[in-house]
Amino acid sequence: MQKEKSMTVGVWTEQWFTRRVETWNPNTENGYRNLIYKHIIPGIGKAKLTDLTTRRIQSFYNRLSQNGLSARSVWCVHLLLRRCLDEACREEQISVNPARFCDVLLTEESQAIPLRLGQIQRYLNAAENMGVLPIIYAGLTSGLRQCELLTLSWADFHIRYRYIRKGKRLLVLNDKVSALLAYLPASEQPNVFLNPKSGEPYQLYEFYYLHKKILKEAGLPWIAFRDLQSRCMEVGI
Repeated sequence: MQKEKSMTVGVWTEQWFTRRVETWNPNTENGYRNLIYKHIIPGIGKAKLTDLTTRRIQSFYNRLSQNGLSARSVWCVHLLLRRCLDEACREEQISVNPARFCDVLLTEESQAIPLRLGQIQRYLNAAENMGVLPIIYAGLTSGLRQCELLTLSWADFHIRYRYIRKGKRLLVLNDKVSALLAYLPASEQPNVFLNPKSGEPYQLYEFYYLHKKILKEAGLPWIAFRDLQSRCMEVGI
């Protein structure tokens, strides 16, 4: 694609949407369409990509909240905008994604009640039934941050699935994680965990919806994945 420094946010997000719309199911398409055409384009669509700053995007989120949009919906707007701007970076429309430095919180996460051991087991059973236990169990027991979990590569391992080195941290994996990783299907991808629908590493928003779906399948109340991770490491599942 030709590099267009003067492209607006509205033009870019609309192009991004129309190029990918045929790859999504109807629910995803309708959700993205609503976020883009009801919130992003009316809110900051006239701004040039190169004029976007973290402060300007944060002010946009604040206006959405002040106009009555729920914290979860604002967070979904943020995830989609960040994804669109990540693509703009890859295509060299902008050099840095300012949305990545915004502070967006889900207020309901702080009100979540820790799950009991039986509930955690129901969550793990649901993940296994959905065929995603390796990424979920590794995420809950290894101490990896979500961004580290989703970008984990086979090169990060030491002594075959027993340790993961991330920066100065050396994370020790338990026997079950090691066994789950050993039975993952072979792939030419350097990443360990791939979304079976796309064959690519999970995006953060995709992992969020995966976690949400597992909770729903298990009949459990909302709890942020990082809070569930802390709980699982605390009780030693």
